[in-house]
Amino acid sequence: KVRQILYNESTLCPGGETGRHAAFRALCSQGRGGSNPLLGTNFMKATLTILGSGTMVPTKERNPAAFLLDVGGVRILLDCGHGTLQRMIQYGIDPQSVDVLFVSHFHTDHFGGVMGFIHSRFVEDLYLKQRHKKLLIIGPKNLEKNFETLRKISWPEPHESYPLIFKEGPQKIRIGKVSIEIFRVKHVPWFASVGIRIRFGKKTVVYTGDVGSTHPFADLVQQTKNADLLITEASHEYPTESHYSFGQIEELVEKAKIKKVLIMHIPFTFVKRLKQLVGKKPKFVVGKDGLKINLV
Repeated sequence: KVRQILYNESTLCPGGETGRHAAFRALCSQGRGGSNPLLGTNFMKATLTILGSGTMVPTKERNPAAFLLDVGGVRILLDCGHGTLQRMIQYGIDPQSVDVLFVSHFHTDHFGGVMGFIHSRFVEDLYLKQRHKKLLIIGPKNLEKNFETLRKISWPEPHESYPLIFKEGPQKIRIGKVSIEIFRVKHVPWFASVGIRIRFGKKTVVYTGDVGSTHPFADLVQQTKNADLLITEASHEYPTESHYSFGQIEELVEKAKIKKVLIMHIPFTFVKRLKQLVGKKPKFVVGKDGLKINLV
């Protein structure tokens, strides 16, 4: 019963949050955080919405990686794979409401939707004759350089600009009552990857992005230790150089004393087997687009 209170899982119905204009956004922002007389003044509501729980190959059920964490009046988009913008519109989530964009690495199923996401916000502002909203983008080394490379190709207009703030590599950031820590992750040797640890109130959410089996296990235990919710991958039944296995995540959960795990980056060829592996293990949730997890 306590677990159900801490992790109230439900499916997000399209239309639950509708509209795209400033007046509606003001309404949407209500209830993002605050106090609860039953839980004390330090209580902070947090909701995670899965926008993409799949891989490079999307299906009707699973888009490439994207997760929206709504906590303490701050909206953080964890990765923005191709198709994320359309998924947000489908679920009635206003793209303009995102305050922070985190990029774990540069594969298109995590980074491929970033340019369209930002360019769309820019053009909508022109349509509505409104000021641009600053966007903090956090990610690995060369984040700004890679974004500017893409912009030269798909958004070359030199007189147009958008207020972006880039922060790259391992560091600590505080936004209001939300503390963020960025840590290194080994995924592939072609570019840097990072994970993110988010603390709010007495809760901690960790998102690793994709993790290769060459990542030092002891380091991952330290980075995920005592997490209330770990969002991570288990893409294969057996370890690979660039992806963790379900067995490795099981061991990580035990060693790091993690309370709940959301498995993402699920290939359509592995869904059935993954569900068999998870079975009725109470700490594990198989990710599916539209699922919401409320942390209290």
